[in-house]
Amino acid sequence: MSFGEKLKEVREAKGYSLDYIEEETKIRKLYINALEQETFEVLPPRVYATGFVRRYSKFLGLNADEMVVEFQSRAYYNESIHEEVTQISQKEVDVGFPVLYRNILAGIVFFIIALWAGKLVLGYITGRMDIPDQQATVPPKVEEPVKQPSPPVPEVKRALVLIEARQDCWLNVVVDGETVFTKIIKAGDKQEFKGKESVYIKAGNAGGIDITFNGEKVEPIGKYGEVKEAEFKAKS
Repeated sequence: MSFGEKLKEVREAKGYSLDYIEEETKIRKLYINALEQETFEVLPPRVYATGFVRRYSKFLGLNADEMVVEFQSRAYYNESIHEEVTQISQKEVDVGFPVLYRNILAGIVFFIIALWAGKLVLGYITGRMDIPDQQATVPPKVEEPVKQPSPPVPEVKRALVLIEARQDCWLNVVVDGETVFTKIIKAGDKQEFKGKESVYIKAGNAGGIDITFNGEKVEPIGKYGEVKEAEFKAKS
């Protein structure tokens, strides 16, 4: 029995409707149905979806830890493979970096020593050839007033995302951990989202929308017809 079938069978055996589960667990019916049907692309980011699985499993009387492990193995299998490949690539980069860093540092040190030695020799030769008849008059020092530093301007961080649809596109938007938009945006429409920490977007037609982040247009997050997601974190 699959992960979603197990949830649905236990719920129906207890006589619970989706509306009742939504009311008792505060999990949206859209996400409950997505878990049972295993349409995981509809779910919000991984940390929130995992919390839904744990809460729903406990409510049904199932082993929450086992259900979370099974859910993550099915929903995020491709992500696990990507993370392993990324870690291997990072190790390959880290192995070569110290050698390059040491070579660059040695070159800089050698250049500084050579420059310092050259100045000493030049100063000695100049002093021998140019002996002044009388001591040069040193003008008195004029003390400049101390400038008071300007008070620092506090940085205001934000995540401002503007979405413009060139084609119809289903969107799921989570702002600072809270789902604020889940529906289809029509071609020609615009939607703006403001977050203090982050704005997460999952698009059902990634190539059909244009995204502007903090006033700068970003590259498309995917192609036409692709389901893609992206997260924009607040910055000043």
